[in-house]
Amino acid sequence: MKFSVRTSWNREQNRMTRLYHELREKGTTIHDLTVSNPTECGITYPCPQIFSSLSDPQSLHYAPDPHGLLTARRAVTAYYQEHSAVIDEDNVFITASTSEAYSFLFSLLCNPGETVLAPRPSYPLFEFLAQLAGVRLNYYPLRYDGGWYIDTEAFARAMTPSTKAIILVHPHNPAGMFIKNDEYKRILTIAERHGAVLIADEVFIDFPLSSRKDFVGTTAGVSDVPTFTIGGISKTLGLPQLKLGWIVISGEEKYSREAAGRLEILSDTYLSVNTPVQLALPELMSCCIPVRRSIQDRIRSNYEYLHSLLSGSGQQMSYPCSALETEGGWYTILRIPRTQTAEAWAIELLAKHNIYVYPGHFFDFEDEGFLVASLLTDEVTFRHSIKLLAEYIAESVG
Repeated sequence: MKFSVRTSWNREQNRMTRLYHELREKGTTIHDLTVSNPTECGITYPCPQIFSSLSDPQSLHYAPDPHGLLTARRAVTAYYQEHSAVIDEDNVFITASTSEAYSFLFSLLCNPGETVLAPRPSYPLFEFLAQLAGVRLNYYPLRYDGGWYIDTEAFARAMTPSTKAIILVHPHNPAGMFIKNDEYKRILTIAERHGAVLIADEVFIDFPLSSRKDFVGTTAGVSDVPTFTIGGISKTLGLPQLKLGWIVISGEEKYSREAAGRLEILSDTYLSVNTPVQLALPELMSCCIPVRRSIQDRIRSNYEYLHSLLSGSGQQMSYPCSALETEGGWYTILRIPRTQTAEAWAIELLAKHNIYVYPGHFFDFEDEGFLVASLLTDEVTFRHSIKLLAEYIAESVG
């Protein structure tokens, strides 16, 4: 019996994963700096309102709409009005997740073997989704020089005749980089020249950590280049378990109409979004605003502590590691000594201090010397673990 080459993944656990599971089986308390699920981080939720929003009797009536229920789409348009964007509810498609949104768009935009351009560092999910859709990924680099930016010259060189779509992650995960206005203009020019469209992933857009004024706002509603903006309640409302995302089509009217017609058939093939969460969306958008604020407070508190600690502010000890500037999102990147690989550092931290952190290669960093940690971790665990991590690295390099 044979299987598709699209699912021929290496499923062998690496050394770090094996160690993690061994410690869990022994009952060891692990200080997890990778956690990205807000429901497991001590965030307070308005449970009565969430439960009541899901108990609408209309949920027993099944009247599927491949666009998504009108009430849900109107909730999405209202959300974008808060971001100063006016969008047509007919250009909104409700999906079961942002992963499903990517899957739909890869199928909509690319023939098998054609290319999607993605940022590097990157998120490992892209590779799996592209492989399942039969499309290839090519990469454009993000650079760091006191702050993250898109190398637009390398971006232009990465474009090929087979490039059909460009992924922009705004803000980026895990670099936390918002796209700047001047970068965006150059990207639009390059995309238009090559006839490529944009897929703008804005799932973290509600969590800025910088007050800079030159960030691009939402891409929803733009008309310069055809754009598919992705969002969802997993991040925006801190509700990953309710499984609802969306796609917003923007651009010239004729193209948008054709894209919507094709997406309608794609969505109608699966009809995967459940009725209760669609009916609940307007109330969830309202009652979970405090959740979003709590998440914002958490990531800001941890980010400020991290920089205070590693900058030496008020500390007697200086550390041989630093935190790269983050403009938004839930992650932070630590620059560490290159005396060994980042994976070796991560394994030592887990083996000796039960601290679980990502090595940079998990996010496709091309260079060594980086660890990635979640700012969503509860403050007590985060502060204890980051200080212990910094002290251990300092002691190790002498």
